[in-house]
Amino acid sequence: MRKRLTAAIAAMTVFLLCACAQQETTNPIATATPTVQTATPAETAALVEDVARKVFQAALKTIHDDLVWPDLDAETGKIEIFEPNTIEDEQFAVMDVDADGEEELLVSVSNTYMAGMRLAVYGYDAASGGLRLETDGFPAVTFYPGMMKMLSSHNQGHAGDVLWPYGILTYDPETDTYRSSCFVDAWDRNLSETDFEGNPYPEDIDTDNVGHVYLISDETDTQTLNQADFEKWESEMFAGKEEITVPWQKLTVENISST
Repeated sequence: MRKRLTAAIAAMTVFLLCACAQQETTNPIATATPTVQTATPAETAALVEDVARKVFQAALKTIHDDLVWPDLDAETGKIEIFEPNTIEDEQFAVMDVDADGEEELLVSVSNTYMAGMRLAVYGYDAASGGLRLETDGFPAVTFYPGMMKMLSSHNQGHAGDVLWPYGILTYDPETDTYRSSCFVDAWDRNLSETDFEGNPYPEDIDTDNVGHVYLISDETDTQTLNQADFEKWESEMFAGKEEITVPWQKLTVENISST
């Protein structure tokens, strides 16, 4: 985000002050030399944060008052809440969750039909003066430094009780967005002897003879791992990554106003 903010921040934080001074002497009127005052880094950061907070407040008011996601149109972005819940039972947070030095707005809506459940992470876009979506998805997420684990909304494959499928998203500082890194699923042999393409259960991989294997898919390939290899992979994936505590709060008028 910093790269995208450079031009806009410079315009916001440099003030040109020109003054003229008249001296009561016999000399002709003298003109003072124009001076330039530049905001300190701390003042710049505070200014950007203040503008971003106002944009976040406006977005939250749109969600609260109009029941519409601010990055979507009125039709596709309509929010329907199951009674007796209201929009004020949903959650939001403002924090630097991606560690880029700028705050993000996180909004979670879950008291609705499955397809309408959504978590959205927004950043402030100084170039447009509005929001920019960093990622969105099912609101069952655990945040880690530079990464998030997002559970799938459904478990309709062959994983059964072995594992609830989940995706790993990693933060890309160049685009200031989260990108899909891989998707993790499983295959319980008790549910099916073949996969959805008719391939037989991989007995040669299930060397532990536990009756299930794990499937890790990325943009180019799918790995099939046995129990021991998967535990090693998952351990390495989350090694040194401590879960981030998100300061969620209810999406009430009071909380929005104090943001």
